[in-house]
Amino acid sequence: MLVYEDIKKIRLEYSISQTKLAEFSGFSKAQISAWELGKKIPVKSEIDKLNDVLKDAVWKIDQGKLDVKKKKVQHSGTEKKLPSVIKDAKEYVALSENMKYSSKYATELSGLYKDAMAPKKSNAIKGIALFSGCGGMTLGFEAAGVDLVGHVEIAESANRIYAENFPKSKLLGEDICEISDEDLQAWRREFGDIDIIVGGPPCQGFSLAGKRNPEDERNKLYKQYVRIVSVIRPKVFVMENVALMTSMKDESGELFIDKIEKSFSKQGYSLVKKIVNAYEYGVPQSRERVILVGVRKDINKSFVFETPLYSLDESVYQMELWGEKKKALTFRDATEDLQSLENGEKSYTDPLHWAITHPEHVIEWLIDVPEGHSAHENENPELRPPSGFNTTYKRNVWNEPCSTISTNFSMISGCRNVHPTDTRSLTIREAARVQSFPDEFVFCGNWGEIRKSIGNAVPPILARAIAKEIIGQIFKEE
Repeated sequence: MLVYEDIKKIRLEYSISQTKLAEFSGFSKAQISAWELGKKIPVKSEIDKLNDVLKDAVWKIDQGKLDVKKKKVQHSGTEKKLPSVIKDAKEYVALSENMKYSSKYATELSGLYKDAMAPKKSNAIKGIALFSGCGGMTLGFEAAGVDLVGHVEIAESANRIYAENFPKSKLLGEDICEISDEDLQAWRREFGDIDIIVGGPPCQGFSLAGKRNPEDERNKLYKQYVRIVSVIRPKVFVMENVALMTSMKDESGELFIDKIEKSFSKQGYSLVKKIVNAYEYGVPQSRERVILVGVRKDINKSFVFETPLYSLDESVYQMELWGEKKKALTFRDATEDLQSLENGEKSYTDPLHWAITHPEHVIEWLIDVPEGHSAHENENPELRPPSGFNTTYKRNVWNEPCSTISTNFSMISGCRNVHPTDTRSLTIREAARVQSFPDEFVFCGNWGEIRKSIGNAVPPILARAIAKEIIGQIFKEE
């Protein structure tokens, strides 16, 4: 007869994960974990059920009728070998022809995509995107009705993705430092009055990943942004960056954010700034960023950030006095319709949904780690990574917003890059969903280029929300 102290011993002997045992037995993974850790003791009926389940599983494993190390992947359509590079939109569409998702969130993203791709009115708000990346901010502003007629981006890989999704937008330059004032005057002659400029200078010099080097030349790219705004004279500009930018200082000790505000003020713009979290705007991700909105003083309009609609606090969104306050979207909302994949598995219908093959010892560290926890917390020292912080080798949580998607989301050793229950890092599709890119959005290039573009992007849903606020307050009478 099985005693509860034997559960883990037998499970590990036959390489049965807690997730698998939960699947076989009907008990939750949390229950099984609590029993194994001695936090709770199963009653006799539970022990009897576990005994029967484990006995049956062990017999099937011994008979070769059950493979617990590798789940069988269900798929439809013809199996396609994934290429190492997606060349263009045509190949992306061909690889995705059998991809069918229908969750509420995926449907909402499809609606955003359709709005962005819809023909613009002849009197649409006209804009230009600087540091456009692959087009996350552009997609959101286009969905709100803004016509972004041109863009500037130095990364060739991001430009290819941008061109596939926004073929009508003109590439106005790559290196922003090489754009002359004569070029800017040519833009004015070609496009007429530009109403809005959007974009975020590269943030690596401000970020933790970039070790916050005040002398990083990328920290000075905002000066090019100021120069372009001073010549084009849009009614409004929007700048996005990492929240750490608000605390960075230059060599003299002055805050960069204050220097930026003074620079734009000299050009006749009033600046409003706010640190926002993407989940507050309907993005299923905790992603803190600072948004700066500048308004040209002579148009006699002002901008105020509105109260976000989404909250993590159940007591807030359940109170009637908050009106439309909504529950923040979660990792489950973003990915619940995606195929479950374990280490090294892939979907044959979605070219972006496949799992990296991680080393076996890393899988052993993580296989029994509950969601929201790190392998560094394992009771057995032999199952802990030899170095790193408790935020690394850490699982996301199903019913919470995903952790911040960075360019290294495929690294299982990164900060909360592990799937809540599958033992692997996040797939490209999961990261794209969490960043609020619609499945219809075309990604091309090699896998590293695609990951970098996704991690650097402004979430389209966040961009759309900010765009709608600006339109409502600045352009509503036009």
